[in-house]
Amino acid sequence: MKKGRLLFLLIFCLVFLGACGNNKTAGTEKDTEEKQETPKQEEYVDGPLTKVGQKNKGEDNEIYELKNIKVVDETTDLDPLSINIKDVKILSISNISDDLLESYQQGLKLKLKNPVNYIQISFSAENKGKIDLLWPQISHVILNTKEQVNAKENQLLDSGEWELYSGAKKDITQGIPFESDPKDIKEITFVFDSSVGNGTTVTDEKKVKVKF
Repeated sequence: MKKGRLLFLLIFCLVFLGACGNNKTAGTEKDTEEKQETPKQEEYVDGPLTKVGQKNKGEDNEIYELKNIKVVDETTDLDPLSINIKDVKILSISNISDDLLESYQQGLKLKLKNPVNYIQISFSAENKGKIDLLWPQISHVILNTKEQVNAKENQLLDSGEWELYSGAKKDITQGIPFESDPKDIKEITFVFDSSVGNGTTVTDEKKVKVKF
């Protein structure tokens, strides 16, 4: 009888331990499945995008992503005009509604599509001369992909008035859309337009290259 009881208890313990092990394994598998099924939350940045891959979300849920950036901080002197290029960014806007895309398209010659890729250049301009200038800023951009875009006819960002008065300095940001694949952009040539004062040309057109 004692041997029979001992054998019964031994079998019972083995069965109990096996059941616990199976429950633990099932629980682990369930936890793993839940972790795999949980979608990764997008992380958005507040403020300017400064690192490649960073994103932020606009008021209409459109998503801005920084594809590339070049901090330039170089000055081009076109006496009496002095231009300091701060940085150049390549950005992409995705998740654009039809209404928002239509609003972007207004006033542009280039046919936009979702996502919208564009070049954002930030620079300052100072008129060190004694006469007021009428200066259209950047007239064209030329990409290493051989694409050429008329910046005057394709402005995503309002760069402000063209008048630059004697002794004045202002910060300017221009946003220029393009059709090439952002990954292919290695070099951009910015064509700064000529300026006019008192009815004559004061500064000539100037090309400035920026390499990534």
